[in-house]
Amino acid sequence: MSSKLPSVTSPPWDIGTKRVVSLVIVLVSILVASRVGSSAWTTLLVTLVLAYLMSPLVTFFERRVFRFGYYDLRRTVSVLLAWVIVLAALGLFVGLVVPAMVAQFRQFADDLPDLIEGTEEDLKNSLDRPITVGDFEFVPWDELQKLFKTEDGDTSGDVISARLKDAATTLVEPLLGILGSAVSFFFNALVMLMMLFYLMRDGPKFVEHLVGSIPESYRGDTRRLMHELGLIWNAYLRGQLFLCTVMGLATYIAALILGLPQPLLLGLVAGFFEIIPNIGPALSQVPALLFALTTPSSTIAALDAGLLYAVVVSVSYMVLQQLEAMFLVPRIMGSSLDLHPFVVLVAIIVGASLAGVLGVILAAPSVATVRLFGRYLRAKLLDEELFPTLPSGVAQQRGFVYRLMFFFLSKRFPSVPPEEWDAWQPEPEPLDLSSDWLRRG
Repeated sequence: MSSKLPSVTSPPWDIGTKRVVSLVIVLVSILVASRVGSSAWTTLLVTLVLAYLMSPLVTFFERRVFRFGYYDLRRTVSVLLAWVIVLAALGLFVGLVVPAMVAQFRQFADDLPDLIEGTEEDLKNSLDRPITVGDFEFVPWDELQKLFKTEDGDTSGDVISARLKDAATTLVEPLLGILGSAVSFFFNALVMLMMLFYLMRDGPKFVEHLVGSIPESYRGDTRRLMHELGLIWNAYLRGQLFLCTVMGLATYIAALILGLPQPLLLGLVAGFFEIIPNIGPALSQVPALLFALTTPSSTIAALDAGLLYAVVVSVSYMVLQQLEAMFLVPRIMGSSLDLHPFVVLVAIIVGASLAGVLGVILAAPSVATVRLFGRYLRAKLLDEELFPTLPSGVAQQRGFVYRLMFFFLSKRFPSVPPEEWDAWQPEPEPLDLSSDWLRRG
């Protein structure tokens, strides 16, 4: 057998062949992606999100703590240490919060029959009065009893209470569905953890290989697009975690002040629904309003169960949401997610139909990502300037920190007249788009 390598004799492909092959590759990729089950895509997306959220902690350990050995060794040790810290924080949360939450759930289950009976009495007192419309007179409570009438004609209060209890029980079914989904998710936990480990350890290498596979003339554009994508997803994912924590804690404190029952449960509900843009904060009011309509305040004697208490609770929730929108969201999110509420609502509907709950959560950053690529394509098609200015999200975050530090340092070591503090703006640092940009940050 000859040791000489065979020569390549095929001619270069013409433009038509290249287009046909590219089209076939795209169609085959779409066909394969459509055959993959939704649970597999969900596991992959959750793994990518978790790896992205934990990457700053791994990078911090790699650069600041472990400066010995090869890169792979430093990265592996940093990933393991990050896992230890995250699992310890999760265990602390479970040990401190879950028992209190379970206790409040039990108290709520014990109080539910009394709440239903109290609601029935309030309805009877409010609706057991005749209403006259022209020549027609009717009593709303009697009409309500007819709706709950059984086949034997029984319209007693026990029947109404039983129907109300059945209605309350049906509300538990969606929670059981969520619990079943969580159980099925844990069956894939081992695979997801393995994927998460490799993504956290070798994620920068994957990105470098991706950039290296791009034609050289487009590598700079690719790095800049990835930088802009990092701003969008960093602002949303890590920003949402911070907003969920802050709003959950603020709601818990407000519920304590207003004397609402189960304040910890209300705080957790508010923090959970915060991940749903625009709709979530409004939905988090519902359980608090139900409590206000059925139970008096335990701290403010003037707030008895009824409409006035519900209005006070609703106004308190809206004040918290407005403070969040004015002070927290602009600083945390920046302008990378500057989307109109109508666009976000449409994205939520489309995301829910495509990916369920995960599609709802990731609707806003997905639309911002599509907008970024749309702007890039527009600039290339119309020969416009690409990325003419520094991303405003970075400028806002960096400017706020610098201005805050400058303000206090100027107070301690005055060198600039106070009237010039507001006019001071730090010069933005130039973007580093060198080949090792991804490895360094």
